[in-house]
Amino acid sequence: MQAIVLPRYGSADNFQVTSIRPPKITADQVLIKIHAASVNPVDWKLRQGMLKWVMPDMLPGVLGFDAAGEISEVGYAAQQQGWKVGDAVMAFSDNTLGGCYAEYVAVDAKLLARKPDNLSYEEAAGIPLAGTTAWKSLVKLGQLHSGDEVLINGASGGVGTYAVQIAKALGAKVTAVCSESNHELVRSLGADEAIDYHQVNITRLNRTFDIVFDAVSKSTYSECRRILNPTGHYIATLPSVENIGFSVISKLQRQGCHVVLARPDGDTLRALASLANEGKLRTVIDTVYPLNEVADAHRQSEGEHVVGKIVLQVLSEETSNDESYD
Repeated sequence: MQAIVLPRYGSADNFQVTSIRPPKITADQVLIKIHAASVNPVDWKLRQGMLKWVMPDMLPGVLGFDAAGEISEVGYAAQQQGWKVGDAVMAFSDNTLGGCYAEYVAVDAKLLARKPDNLSYEEAAGIPLAGTTAWKSLVKLGQLHSGDEVLINGASGGVGTYAVQIAKALGAKVTAVCSESNHELVRSLGADEAIDYHQVNITRLNRTFDIVFDAVSKSTYSECRRILNPTGHYIATLPSVENIGFSVISKLQRQGCHVVLARPDGDTLRALASLANEGKLRTVIDTVYPLNEVADAHRQSEGEHVVGKIVLQVLSEETSNDESYD
């Protein structure tokens, strides 16, 4: 199979298009023939070696945690869960580096969700990691309830666009923070109010929120605590020293400070798929790149001004009928 291998840490130029053997599945796994994958900021941070302190050196390896495609092989135990060859699925890979920048990936069947019928493979591929991050931040860490006032910083990004929709679907009043050029977009996703961060310092707002979710980690808990309700929750996506420290201290106080770390979770992914099937969750796609242009996709992601998701087309129409693993 074709895969994009990263032989060593460094620039996006290090990626190599390589032919490797497809992964062997265990009884609990399925083999997914990938139609589309997506790029997340964690991918280029891994590529640069920024996360070596929390993840072992597994290079050379294949990055990418999101996949949408068709099941091409099913382990015995996975069959007992009702999965079969040809099922259209999406997955948040539990492999150490992900492994989805490739034509095939092996994933534990418990982590799968069926691809929503109303989403393309490219749209479905955007959901797993970013959608799980948004869901865990709002629902599990933020303890979101209907009627809550929620502020989402970075609302037009990959995680942010899902967060706006999840919060709205669960009955929250949503204030979205992003550039003015993206206000129409976030309102179309369900935001009740949009704030231009170029014009307004959100930490100086004269109002409070039940949840402040900083999807781009441009603030800290100490800066945002004054706009939190007494029992509110602040959630960040990056583990800064300050936010980690406050997350420990906040266990002893009414306000909560949290740093989200999304891990593969089949129940969460299936909840997101259910929202999509109900028409309450969609993927905003900024750019679609062919798999062999993943270096350009990484460069765009590193610019940190992506609107929605960057997607990789793995299986083109020309190769959709080619079942060869070689």
